[in-house]
Amino acid sequence: MFHTAIFVVGELGALVLFFLVTKMFSRSLTLSSVLRGVLERGFLYIILVVDLPQGLAFFGALKIATRLKDDDKISNDYFLTGNLVSVLIVIGYYLISQYCF
Repeated sequence: MFHTAIFVVGELGALVLFFLVTKMFSRSLTLSSVLRGVLERGFLYIILVVDLPQGLAFFGALKIATRLKDDDKISNDYFLTGNLVSVLIVIGYYLISQYCF
């Protein structure tokens, strides 16, 4: 239950942070991108909490596979920045949960 609380509160902060990132790159925040980000960060957080490092390799492979077909013309800087911020947020969740337990 405590992990869920950390995640939910963190995601509210992440929403604000990603709003700023999208404005910095002159993009708009869509509901589908928000939901996809929540799902990705949730997956990463669960992987870290249950200590399953193979999941990180799986996640990385999925991210690369989705970028192979570059139809949506998202810039690499935007993609990299968003992913780095997302991973740093999840690491923050994990560190907070480790500190509190």
